[in-house]
Amino acid sequence: MIERKPPRTAKLSETALKRGVDLYQIFRKSVPLDEPLTAAAVSAISSETGLGARRIRELARRYRHKPIAESLASWPRGPKPGSRHVSAEILEAIDGLFEELVLTKVPLSVREAAQQVRYLLIADDGDYGFDPGIVPSFRTIERMINEISEPQKARFMGSKRRTAHEAHPGEYQSDGLLDVVQMDHTPADVMLVDSVHRVALGRPWVTLLIDVWSRCILGFYVSFGAPSIFRCGRAIANALLPKQPLLDSLGLDIDYPMHGFFKKLHADHAGAHRAEAFRSACQTYGIDPDVRPRGPAHFGTHIERLIGTMVRKMRLLPGATGGNVTARDGYDSEAEAAMTLDEFDRWLLREICRYHHTPHDGLGQIAPAQMWAMGAQSHGPLMPPGVDVEQLTRRFLPWVERTVQSGGVKIDHIRYWHESFARRLGLKIMIHYDERTIQAVYPEIDGVLLSAGVVGSYPNVTKPEWDVVVAARRQAGTAYQLAGGQAEIARLVHANRQEVLNAKGRTRRLREERKRQEREGISHARPPAEPEVSPESSWVSVADLHDEGWLQWRE
Repeated sequence: MIERKPPRTAKLSETALKRGVDLYQIFRKSVPLDEPLTAAAVSAISSETGLGARRIRELARRYRHKPIAESLASWPRGPKPGSRHVSAEILEAIDGLFEELVLTKVPLSVREAAQQVRYLLIADDGDYGFDPGIVPSFRTIERMINEISEPQKARFMGSKRRTAHEAHPGEYQSDGLLDVVQMDHTPADVMLVDSVHRVALGRPWVTLLIDVWSRCILGFYVSFGAPSIFRCGRAIANALLPKQPLLDSLGLDIDYPMHGFFKKLHADHAGAHRAEAFRSACQTYGIDPDVRPRGPAHFGTHIERLIGTMVRKMRLLPGATGGNVTARDGYDSEAEAAMTLDEFDRWLLREICRYHHTPHDGLGQIAPAQMWAMGAQSHGPLMPPGVDVEQLTRRFLPWVERTVQSGGVKIDHIRYWHESFARRLGLKIMIHYDERTIQAVYPEIDGVLLSAGVVGSYPNVTKPEWDVVVAARRQAGTAYQLAGGQAEIARLVHANRQEVLNAKGRTRRLREERKRQEREGISHARPPAEPEVSPESSWVSVADLHDEGWLQWRE
């Protein structure tokens, strides 16, 4: 079923409105609103305006229904907007073709779709075979395509494009400072290089958090890794904690006071935001992880707009990729890349502070830094006293559940040990791990995240680097097996199986032979007669034999 836009409203011309104003002065004097229209009044109006009695009575009905000058103006002649001089059968066929050709994930252009529809309707050997004279023209079909409602078109669009074609009444409200914070991620529109050889590495991911009430950027995180529980946790910790230690490590002398514990985190439907480890860490520190429903981006209006603002600023940097492949034709972003991750962090921090001091349209031309200062005066402490920074950062790490064994806990075939494990053998505990190192993990013991060291000698590498090495070893082992290892194993297994089968056969045959040699058990039946045994031969020596000449040689 095709949903169409409401027909446009007919517009009165200036001449018609002027005529309505002139008639309005006369009708006000002669046409009563609550009493019948008399013949004398009709005659008086006719003599003054030159209109016929029938026309006057028609205008009088319109005037009584709506006593303004516009009701007396003459509307344009012609068919009413939205009317069709086409049979219902043809309209039904057109709607069916629109659903097939226009309302798709990859729709045709309007002109091509109109041509396809008309030709399919008039084809002699097609499904319809209508006479070309009664089928709408290409231009009319194009207008009918443009009349399809925007919400119906939006159902076949991606979430980003769909937002502009749907109605979004209402507003996402925030009651004050640090009440609602929105978070989202985006690949930066710039290529960065490594710090040693200055070779292009790729585009980093940028995570931003915005306080909805003040529009301040509460936290950020930049990494070459795609968004994950680990990186979301780094961004949350950045938002909760003061930025001064980070600014000092980067050598920046700027003012960035935005931080603090907030009430609600508003994020999209990504898997990292819905993970139990991330949600439990938020709730531990009093944050409600409000994951918005899957679909259009308008649910995160503030953070989406902020990300668009910051990404556009990145086009000033060397190695900028931009958002249009055609626009950067002939520009090699990898060859132009010049900034390292630390340099990009410093640039981003300065741009964030610049944004904080820029008047904001959504705040009535008040800068976000001003809003923050006004809200902070009445907010109270931004952080609870005595917050353990180390425990907070560890809490927002991803975790797995493992059973404590006699040698410790094992994660990805690597063992870790802590002295507290000795009293918890056989128990399952939660182990938080940091992707930046394999040298330690953080088991949760009595509500505290301790540090358990690795057992054995392992290089000080990140978990992704270690996973790459392990995957390479597995791949080498798989290649060896495919190159002949599996065939050799198969031959040995087959030979051993034949050896066992032969041994079983020989044993079975010997056992059957032995059974045949053993006598039967006792019975009431008379046993068979024993066979007569001939006496044993008695040998006599040659000296005792009589000489009968039998030993003589015959000649």
